[in-house]
Amino acid sequence: MAELELRHLRLVCAIAEEPSLTRAAARLGVSQPSLSATLQRIERRLGGRLFERERTGMRVTELGAYLVSSARVVLADMESLLAGADARTRAPAGALRIGACPGAIGPNLARGITEILPTDDVTLEVAGIGQLAQDLESRRLDFAVLDECAGVPLPTSDRLDTRLLVAEPVFVALSAGHPLAGRATVDLADLAPEDWAVAPMRDGNDQVVLSRACAVAGFSPRIRHEVNEPATCRELVAAGAVALAQPTSRDGSGIAVRPLAGDPIILERWLVWHPGGPHAGYAADVYRCAARAYLSQLDRNPDYRRWWDRHPEAHRQLSAAIGAPAVQVGA
Repeated sequence: MAELELRHLRLVCAIAEEPSLTRAAARLGVSQPSLSATLQRIERRLGGRLFERERTGMRVTELGAYLVSSARVVLADMESLLAGADARTRAPAGALRIGACPGAIGPNLARGITEILPTDDVTLEVAGIGQLAQDLESRRLDFAVLDECAGVPLPTSDRLDTRLLVAEPVFVALSAGHPLAGRATVDLADLAPEDWAVAPMRDGNDQVVLSRACAVAGFSPRIRHEVNEPATCRELVAAGAVALAQPTSRDGSGIAVRPLAGDPIILERWLVWHPGGPHAGYAADVYRCAARAYLSQLDRNPDYRRWWDRHPEAHRQLSAAIGAPAVQVGA
């Protein structure tokens, strides 16, 4: 055996995922002796054992674990490559329908798609995470960027594919005249006396996440306003309320956006799509568009830019997708 082939990678993954060589052979449609002989040739090529036979089945070795992990990445990339090639050779499948939670990433994503994909028929739906999830499940959307706090499962089924874009800290928006607006960071506990403006429960878990974080800080938030429209929320904040804010939000119009000390709430942004959708083959391209759309907002808030450069682990996948360095020194 001169080189490893994709079928060899599939074989190794099957052995790692099945309880026995017999089951792995049945899954691959080959005989057990043939599978064992191929495994031995692979091990000779790599110079070490990939599995140890035990009474309970096959135990993967350190070398085997490394190969299985790498093989899964290669096989996934190959599936994406083939799906993308298929999408580019099929007849157009109609409008590419994307969705996003409120914010700038949705419009920027729609514009970016029209610039790099062979379609100018892109529609955008801006809604809460619950509605977007329903529309993905029913295939009324092809792709959506969903925002959910770390540790809270996305409201989607295992029929949908997901890929993490970024994990970002949640900031707080205050009136520019608020005494805490002059601080570099704001302790969540110092907001105990404030009136909060938060999205309704039907549009997401913001109220639950806020209440949990405030409980850790020693108080229960006083939620006075339920609002899901950004402009209205900004008016309420300018008038004296406080609200959770995306870290890419700008100061201005009577609003100050500040980091919360210790990052008590982390928000994850996911690209989600239906693998059986008519545009699923563009998933890797749409992910890169979403990455660029997100990066286009990065310098809106200098505090967030500094946080980004200090936390490369929060955006490794995004940075890798566009070939950007994870840390930009001197920014």
